[in-house]
Amino acid sequence: MNWKVRTEKKFEHLSDFIFDNKIKTIVFVLAIVVALASQMRFLTVDTSTEGFLHKKDPLRIEYDKFRDQFGRDEKILLAIQSKNIFDPKFLHKLEKLHKDLRDNLPYIEDVNSLINARNTRGTNDSLIVDDLFEEIPSNKKDLDAKIKLAKNNPLFTDFIFDKDGTITTILIDTATYSTLDENGKPLPKVNDDEFSEDGDDFADETTETKKEQNKKFLTDWENSQIVKKTNEIVKKYQSDDFKILVSGTAVINAELKASMTSDMQKFIKFVLLVMAIFLALMFRRISGVVLPLFIVVLTVVSALGLMAIFGAPITVVTQILPSFLLAVTIGAAIHLLSIFFKEFNILKDKKKALRYAMGHSALAIVMTSLTTAAGLWSFSFSELAPVADLGKFASAGVILGLLFTLILLPALLATIKIKPKDVVIHNHDENHTDSFMDRLLIKIANISVTYPKTIIAITTIIILVSLSIASQLRFSHKPIVWFDKNHPVRVATNIVDDKLKGSVTLEIIVDTKKENGLYEPKILNAIDNFTKEIVQLKSDKYFVGKTLSIVDIIKETNKALNENKQSAYIIPQDKNLIAQELLLFENSGSDDLEDLVDSGFTKARITVKLPYIDAMDYMVLIKKINQSIHKNFDGIANVTVTGISNLLARIMDAAISSSAFSYVLALVLITIMMLILIGHIKIGLVSMIPNVAPILVMTTVMVIFDMPLDMFTMLIGAIAIGLAVDDTVHFMHNFRRYEQQYNDVDKAVRLTLLTTGRAMIVTTIVLSFGFFVFMGASMSNIFNFGLLTGIAIIVAVLADFFLVPALMKVMIKNSKDVE
Repeated sequence: MNWKVRTEKKFEHLSDFIFDNKIKTIVFVLAIVVALASQMRFLTVDTSTEGFLHKKDPLRIEYDKFRDQFGRDEKILLAIQSKNIFDPKFLHKLEKLHKDLRDNLPYIEDVNSLINARNTRGTNDSLIVDDLFEEIPSNKKDLDAKIKLAKNNPLFTDFIFDKDGTITTILIDTATYSTLDENGKPLPKVNDDEFSEDGDDFADETTETKKEQNKKFLTDWENSQIVKKTNEIVKKYQSDDFKILVSGTAVINAELKASMTSDMQKFIKFVLLVMAIFLALMFRRISGVVLPLFIVVLTVVSALGLMAIFGAPITVVTQILPSFLLAVTIGAAIHLLSIFFKEFNILKDKKKALRYAMGHSALAIVMTSLTTAAGLWSFSFSELAPVADLGKFASAGVILGLLFTLILLPALLATIKIKPKDVVIHNHDENHTDSFMDRLLIKIANISVTYPKTIIAITTIIILVSLSIASQLRFSHKPIVWFDKNHPVRVATNIVDDKLKGSVTLEIIVDTKKENGLYEPKILNAIDNFTKEIVQLKSDKYFVGKTLSIVDIIKETNKALNENKQSAYIIPQDKNLIAQELLLFENSGSDDLEDLVDSGFTKARITVKLPYIDAMDYMVLIKKINQSIHKNFDGIANVTVTGISNLLARIMDAAISSSAFSYVLALVLITIMMLILIGHIKIGLVSMIPNVAPILVMTTVMVIFDMPLDMFTMLIGAIAIGLAVDDTVHFMHNFRRYEQQYNDVDKAVRLTLLTTGRAMIVTTIVLSFGFFVFMGASMSNIFNFGLLTGIAIIVAVLADFFLVPALMKVMIKNSKDVE
């Protein structure tokens, strides 16, 4: 008796034990589920760009340091279109909108627009820095003078307004830190004098420590609230001559979260409905519908509870977890129930039918779950935090689903009242078939074993063609194109990129490593030369729209202190003069310098304005920017590139390298487990070929329909491998049993298809139609998810129905020693 037979016997004993202790089993399992479900209230959502990176990732650490020093670079950008933005009526309305936003938006630090744009000028004895439209002139002469000042300021064009004067911006700086605790409640305010009654040094240290403990970056929920309130305010001012477009990375992230959450929640309900309909058609029993869906729901709830316990947030990536667990868990339940109901109708004895079903299918279900979990677990090593979380918690969810299927499902079957149906009893043979499905399966079996070489040849051609086409697959990550072309945020971003030369930023930190290092002319000259160089970078896919730095303030101040002469718009080459001019600017009342340098004038911030482009193009552009950095700063300062654009480039780079490693590791682990199950090296290795087919066909479809391999589609491969292996394991497990029993490949194929094949067909129909439902989503990435996953599921079962039997026919025919 080999290990597989012994294991199957143990599963039969387990079935009897569960049957005899069904109530205790149900209570025990449900108690665990309730405990896990109770933690779901602590689940958080994180759709931030930095959330893609692990907290210990060097780039994220640098980005967090940047935010601590200079604030959050994810902003809300309003672009207001009109025939003439300098018309008095327009300016008054703009001023009203500016104040409304400033006074009523939550979780913000500042609002900047043409109204409070910095106006630096000099008089005979002082430097004056005030708001350009602190008061809107009532007469044409004064208004024309203001307009002239605005148009002559090089910082304003393509930043505050376009060159044609038909569009202007309002830039909303969102708060850097959250004001909420872990439970979503407002943090208690820490007063500086809370511990300082005695005025000792310990009081100051205690206060700062408490503030540091409370510090947490702005949450997704707070960001969404800002965007929601912004849209409410904007709606009041919209008109044909005052058209407001809402954009910015803060808005894009909020809209991505809202749209994807809405689509996934809506379509998961449809998926469940479609599955319920097909389950009803297959089993024609209420229990055949309710029980599999109940197991699925418990699995998803338990997996989400685990995420909450370990502090893993719901992200753009991990939100596919419910769909994936739905597919894997319901497939296992269908395989067990199909065997159980069939035997129950024949034996009329629930306990015996359950014992047979567990002995027949449990080992295959365990192996499919373990191979799927192993494949997913390989993603836990990813350099991207959400992908690693998906690997950990999807694999944990698969194991939970396995336990629920083999422990809770039999207990429920033993408990509920089920009536057997009258059936015609016959041996599994092609001459005794009374259903369309049986006749179809026999025909498939005959084709696969009659024309094995033809099937293998055709499959080889398909694989070679697919490999050739798959090589043309393009990498991409540009979340904004997930929106429909007419989506307001996508439209707004495209207009801002076109008219105002960019809607996102790249941040560069120049560290002189010494106090007052920014007073040195050579440092400022290097910054000036660097910014002049990079604004010349341009291709058909990217450009640098504008740069902002301390150099702009110094030039502006120097000009103002030299009778506002244009020729004085330069960097003074005297260190003491630079220090004096910066001191005068600080004393003028403007706090703009705080956004560009640290308090010790050691570090300078350079903000580079860029369009919202593909992460792959950011990688190319940043490489060129780094070349310019080395050229201008080597030997005089340390320079760090950070900001949202840099994070996007890093994310795509990590995604490519990590996914390649994860897929290779997954295939290795799955192959090893397949060899263990089948017990024959050559047959085990060959049986892995059909598991690659769904991925190759999927990539071919992607190339034909110009679907990029992005952060979302990269993960579909994990589902494809998992589902393909599930079918192969079920087929091979039963095929080997029948082949060893009868020593007849043809008969083994027929019997395998007549038993396991029925469940495979139903599972394929249920899952493929379930995922095809997602093609009705509003976002293209979810559409692609549904289409490609559905195709992968269908290709997987076709490979197992035709290619696997053909391979077995050829191999076993040419080899007598297959034990």
